[in-house]
Amino acid sequence: MDAKVHYSILGTVRATRGETQLAVGPPKRLALLSLLVLRAPGPVSLRDAVDVLWDDEPPASAVNIVHRNIGALRRLLEPGLSSRALAEHLSRSADGYRLLLDASTSDLLHFRDLRARAQLAVKDGDAAEAALHYTDALRLWRSPVVADGTQVAQHPVFTSVGHEFVATAKEAADVVLTAAPASTEEVLTALRRAVDGHPFDEALHSRIIAALATTGRQAEALDQFERIRRTLADDLGVEPGAGLRSVQQRHLRRKRSSTATTVPQTVPVAPGSVHLPDDSVPFVGRTEVLNQFRRFLPSAATDGSAATIVALCGMAGVGKTTLAVHWAHMHTEHFPDGQIYVDLQGYHPTRAPLSAARAMRAVLEALGSRSAGADSDDAALRLAYRSTLARRRLLLVLDDVRDCEQVRPLLPASAGSLIVATSRRRLEGLAVTHDARLVTLTPLALDEGVELLERRIGPERVRAEPAHAEEIVELCGRLPLTLALAGTRALMRSRFSLASLAAELREGLVALSSGDARTDASTAFRRSYGALSAGAARTFRLLSLHPSHEFTLRAAASLAGSDLRTAREDLAELTDHHLLEEAAPDRYTGCGLLRSFAADLSADADSHDVRSSACARMLEHYLYSADAATALLTPHHRTVILPPPRPGVRPQEFGGRAEAARWLVAERFTLPALDRGLSRHPQGEGFRRQLKAMLTTSFPPDPG
Repeated sequence: MDAKVHYSILGTVRATRGETQLAVGPPKRLALLSLLVLRAPGPVSLRDAVDVLWDDEPPASAVNIVHRNIGALRRLLEPGLSSRALAEHLSRSADGYRLLLDASTSDLLHFRDLRARAQLAVKDGDAAEAALHYTDALRLWRSPVVADGTQVAQHPVFTSVGHEFVATAKEAADVVLTAAPASTEEVLTALRRAVDGHPFDEALHSRIIAALATTGRQAEALDQFERIRRTLADDLGVEPGAGLRSVQQRHLRRKRSSTATTVPQTVPVAPGSVHLPDDSVPFVGRTEVLNQFRRFLPSAATDGSAATIVALCGMAGVGKTTLAVHWAHMHTEHFPDGQIYVDLQGYHPTRAPLSAARAMRAVLEALGSRSAGADSDDAALRLAYRSTLARRRLLLVLDDVRDCEQVRPLLPASAGSLIVATSRRRLEGLAVTHDARLVTLTPLALDEGVELLERRIGPERVRAEPAHAEEIVELCGRLPLTLALAGTRALMRSRFSLASLAAELREGLVALSSGDARTDASTAFRRSYGALSAGAARTFRLLSLHPSHEFTLRAAASLAGSDLRTAREDLAELTDHHLLEEAAPDRYTGCGLLRSFAADLSADADSHDVRSSACARMLEHYLYSADAATALLTPHHRTVILPPPRPGVRPQEFGGRAEAARWLVAERFTLPALDRGLSRHPQGEGFRRQLKAMLTTSFPPDPG
């Protein structure tokens, strides 16, 4: 509770304490918080609150609703507050309610403070200092004030604040173009963002033209003038004013007077550069994901102020790269300035992950730019990268991302571009920092897998043995990578039946091995496994001893002999790497191929004693969990008294009869399967009788 609360309204409205975003609540409360932040450190009267929160005639209970929401906000901001008189965040006075914050806790006040410092520096003649403060201020604006934040985002009290951004962008341009030309691209981005909301503001267009000319883009500057001239004529029936015409004439003369011997600082970007791998791999299905991706196209983007970022995540071999490349080829017309593919080598079998600097140079080279050579320092390279990508409609496919930090420097801020980042990790951090859309790619549906196998080996063989074809798809985990391996194996043995291939695949991953590190299934899984912490890797191996592909948090903790917190952290890590899936709260499931892979790992890495102890803990976990469930459901028929479980066993706990019944139903296949493992338990025979008695009570035999 000692951490400060920080408030943001220059974009989506947020209140955060430390690293935790506070759940403000319903739209009316969020709108009220926005108004308090906007007016701070001044007051918000009850009348102002009612006027802003209700567009039409407010209800008779409006004042009471405001009071209740104020109270809820106060409890959110200071949960331990004993009296509102002691409030340190939200106070009440004779003139209304005040949110007690300053420039260190409000992005709006921070913006205004930076702008004031810049203006003061201009008066003092320190243009370089002013440029620094102006650019820092403009960076705080991610989108229009309270955009996507509240239901009252278009109310004049909020939209009027946007004029501060427009004025600041103009002031910044006047200073930066002369005193800090290295920051021109950043200011140009702000000017274009401002003109999106004020398309007839000639002063903005004049500064955009000047910024373009300053960076050597004379033709683009003149095109900008022609666009605003046509807009003014078509929409308003007027010609550009004297100021705009003067800027146009000045830069037209500059273009005419330039000589052929002038060496530009950068080589113009090649328009429409296409650097995508061939779309030659057989592609089937994925209709739902392709439709989802279609909604991310720039024309359908909901936020026009920033690039759209899509994180396509999934386990090794699930077909992320194939999908991304296929989709990119389908929609090249939406990205007239180029489509670029970069392999970041996050999980490459022989190469180190690509550094951000090397990736930036690869993108710049693909676009035909030589503005940052190999000897450029990081700052110059980042500036060249942002400048080249600014305001261009590009598609970047950043493949095989290791983690969020590897890809963050490569994400352009300008609108109109789309970045597709593929990774074995979930990349949730990009959703937090860059509002990325997270898409998880799951294995193919059975019919899609059969179709893919048919594409590989021909329809005749599949139709001749449809049942074995389906079995092959299931044994391959419905993964495109392993299906491609199985299909290749079938092609090499064209005279062999699919039944014989299915028999081989039942032996596990050994049947899917190949001499190619890029396509060997075990090697692909091992690269994901190698990125795990020691604890998560041990848990992954021991989970292969579980008799079912589905298990609970407490079952995993019992297998590993760990406490619940450690088990939860390990399972979260495995889920992040897509080695497990959380099918329901605290209930997880694993792919059959990954279980086979984990079993091979455990046989090599875990001693006999470690595995035996893990199995004993797991058996006792289910025995004591079943005992607790039957004690709730049939208390009068309980005949078994169990000794205390061994250390490390975490039996399931139930909040009531309904929860116990749900657990028994979920484990109805797991519990009978435990009988086979009891023979290896020191108390196996006694536990077998006890388990049988409990199962008979919980699942009586069908009289029919």
